[in-house]
Amino acid sequence: MKVYFSTSRFYKQKNIENYKAVIEVLEGDGFDVLDGSSTRLCEMGFKMPVKEMSDLYRSVVKMMDKSELCVFEASYPSTLHIGHEITLALEKNKPVIGLHAVGREPILFKGMKNGKIRWVEYNSKNLKGLLLEAISEAKKDIDVRFNFFVSPEILAYLDWVSQNKMVPRSVFLRNLIEKEMKKDKEFKG
Repeated sequence: MKVYFSTSRFYKQKNIENYKAVIEVLEGDGFDVLDGSSTRLCEMGFKMPVKEMSDLYRSVVKMMDKSELCVFEASYPSTLHIGHEITLALEKNKPVIGLHAVGREPILFKGMKNGKIRWVEYNSKNLKGLLLEAISEAKKDIDVRFNFFVSPEILAYLDWVSQNKMVPRSVFLRNLIEKEMKKDKEFKG
């Protein structure tokens, strides 16, 4: 299983022990870790050429797309990076685990209501157990690919919705199904 992991690029060195511990837990449990915490941006002090910034952003998005689950170490404020990446992961319907050290809760996200995100407060003694427990719960939220055939007319309509309403075909279909699920009183899912 591929897991996207990221932490604040600017505070990575200050938080290096926790960062290494999270990677160790994930790799130790057999996960393929896609690390989005590139320090290249920090080293360049935002003086990275636009092309390189674009490439960096695309690589982060690509890693996130390849992953089934996203884990963020969010103990240090980083709305430019971690905040955006968490939001992006949730928009991509990825289960998210937001880790923060005791006493370092990310205030901005306290009000967020989303069933795909789990916040875990940890210390060095309980990180492994809490992270593995959160992953076990998050696995239940991983989307499953489901393919089916549609007529050319339905496909043309889905393409039209995608182009004109700026909604991906799969999101449009998922929304229709979820709306029907809410109306169906017999369904006990």
